[in-house]
Amino acid sequence: MMRHSVKLVLIIVAVALSSCRSVVDTRLEEDGSGELRTSIVFSAEEKQNFDSAPGNSGKKICDNLKANSPPQTEFVEEAKGDETYCTTLHSFNTLQQLRALYEGMANVTINDLSMFLGNFEFNIQVDLTSQDGNEAAPSEWRLTLPGEIGENNADVIDSHTLVWSIEPGEVRTLEAESTMEPGPLTQIIVGGLIVLVGIIFAVWLVRYFAKLNERR
Repeated sequence: MMRHSVKLVLIIVAVALSSCRSVVDTRLEEDGSGELRTSIVFSAEEKQNFDSAPGNSGKKICDNLKANSPPQTEFVEEAKGDETYCTTLHSFNTLQQLRALYEGMANVTINDLSMFLGNFEFNIQVDLTSQDGNEAAPSEWRLTLPGEIGENNADVIDSHTLVWSIEPGEVRTLEAESTMEPGPLTQIIVGGLIVLVGIIFAVWLVRYFAKLNERR
């Protein structure tokens, strides 16, 4: 996982040193697993400039990024309209693994990333101020959540996907909540707690009335 984090740092640095933009797309499932897609997006003009540059004959604009991707991850080059997406895909099984991936991004601070009894909390700060004299590139964060989306500060909501657009020089705190239907395990836990509270209350009542009888 540490190697994954290092590669994510390299991707963010690559964005900072170019005029392209980045897209960080997180897709979360109810069990805390999901997929993180980190993309560097080049415009048609940027791709044309790359293709015409000396020494780039026969090369693709995503080749260098692909070479830096760890072997455990999947790398894809996609054309979306006039843009080219160089995307690294990271699968995660738990929120702890997602946290480790986020922590590998030098400009990201995690305030809250948790799920408890069907309630998901997301609070992350993204810092696009200049680092070591290098101006950051625009970044788009996308978060697709299961369940019912609650309070959030996204710029755009597209069905179950929240979208934040962050410009160079900005420091943004991304906030989102989601509530899911309780699964079988959650139902068992909640049901067990209710039964336990009921037993404790019943024992207390028996002892209370027993003491009252003793005083009579």
